[in-house]
Amino acid sequence: MSYIPIFKDLEFYSAPESQIERYQNLVKSYVSEFGGKPNFISRAPGRVNLIGDHIDYCYFSVLPMAIEYDAIEAIGVEPTSTEETSRHIVVSNTNSRFATESIELPADGSVVTIDNSKNLWTNYYKCSLIVAHKFIIERYPHLLTGKTLKSINVVVDGNVPTGGGLSSSAALCVASTLGILRANGIKKVTKQDLTRITVVCEHYVGLNNGGMDQCASVCGEKNKVLFIEFTPKLQATPFSIPEVKLPFKPLSFLITNTLVTANKTESAPVNYNLRVVEVAVAAEFLAHINGLELTPDSNLQTGTLRGFMDSYFTEKLSKPQWDGRNIQVGIARLTELSNKLETWFDASEKIGLTTEHAASKLGLTVEQFTKKYLTQFPVRYTKLKIYQRAKHVFNESLRVLEVLQLFTDPESSQDSGKFLSEFGAIMNASQDSLRDLFNNSCDACDELNAVARSNGSIGSRITGAGFGGSLVHITTEDKLPGLITAVTEQYYKKRFPQITKEELSQAIVVTKPAVGGCIIDKVDF
Repeated sequence: MSYIPIFKDLEFYSAPESQIERYQNLVKSYVSEFGGKPNFISRAPGRVNLIGDHIDYCYFSVLPMAIEYDAIEAIGVEPTSTEETSRHIVVSNTNSRFATESIELPADGSVVTIDNSKNLWTNYYKCSLIVAHKFIIERYPHLLTGKTLKSINVVVDGNVPTGGGLSSSAALCVASTLGILRANGIKKVTKQDLTRITVVCEHYVGLNNGGMDQCASVCGEKNKVLFIEFTPKLQATPFSIPEVKLPFKPLSFLITNTLVTANKTESAPVNYNLRVVEVAVAAEFLAHINGLELTPDSNLQTGTLRGFMDSYFTEKLSKPQWDGRNIQVGIARLTELSNKLETWFDASEKIGLTTEHAASKLGLTVEQFTKKYLTQFPVRYTKLKIYQRAKHVFNESLRVLEVLQLFTDPESSQDSGKFLSEFGAIMNASQDSLRDLFNNSCDACDELNAVARSNGSIGSRITGAGFGGSLVHITTEDKLPGLITAVTEQYYKKRFPQITKEELSQAIVVTKPAVGGCIIDKVDF
């Protein structure tokens, strides 16, 4: 069983000396805000998804890596008194733009609630408070002195760009949940438990996300990517990236933020949540025309496209169950499904389905369809583009396996030129699919992508939810400086003439695969 690591220093960073001042400032902020020193520091990183976007909530596997940009929290536990009448959690931030809030803990031991009509940054902390409290009630009720949680003080510092598609919210939720558990006496937390309880965090602020972001933030490993599976259970398996050999220079990962903010919560009805609904409808549409019944295992209590795939091959074609790990079987089946989509949709259905048409195809009334698919999370649309979404999901899931095949093929370590070329081609194909089939690109993403591909990027694609946010590029160390110069001059200074050096330094990020969530016991740096 793998536990969340506890460190006495900052050696888990690739350049520990570059982090010391930041940690010192965090502790100073805590002392300034609350008096004494914190008891410990909780930390969780953002993530970049190399391949496999918008397929996690369909239960297909993805291939992200944790990055060295993270959320860190200085946490102090207030002494518990038998005479106290109330308990609270005070959450502050080193960034003055984010207001301090005192969260009152219900005296009767009930779990706090969130008012989603108020778009506060601390709502994400409350998400963590909810899942941590429920976990303690479930597993460690004896730790709830006076019925409820302990009073704690928290100062948060985050350097994961917000709205950049790098999971700043997941980093905050994982760090906060881990910190709350630690503050309430749980010193050993398994990665499995922390992943399980944090994957639903953002559901409490109305975002119907999958589990990739939290799993990557929890399970990240230094210099490794994570193959994250969602069925039959959520698990992350680390894989090393093949070493690039001479005459080629080592592989570099560059992340560029378009600076077009992707606020998932506010835009969810027409973007993120709508895509979740569309893939759910797609799964049951395909099941219906193939005479299959799907297990309702999605967040909407519907079937999933992975569930359809498994049922189609085992029940309709009488083939063995795919374990999700046999790369060749997965590639063959996903290729077959992608091709079959062309025969399962007629020309008008490939354009899109109205609510009435979709309901009719599923044998439902409009009222039944609305109740089943359109009431749990707010959505707005004219037509549901279920063909396009299903096509992307099957092809993107295929690309994940193709990358994993590259990473595990001994020839990739011998022929670096072929490895880089194939890796880049898969990355570029993913971006084209995200733009044309999933429609989560935008003008800024397309422009930045074009500049990168023309100036040294081997492969470039949107990472994360999209609709703005960031792109991830693979290149080699010799091409990296020219690529950075090109995106600076041809994208940032052209689109944002007044951009500052500091803003550029935050928008253009060179990173490496990093350690996941952890506790730092040391508070003197």
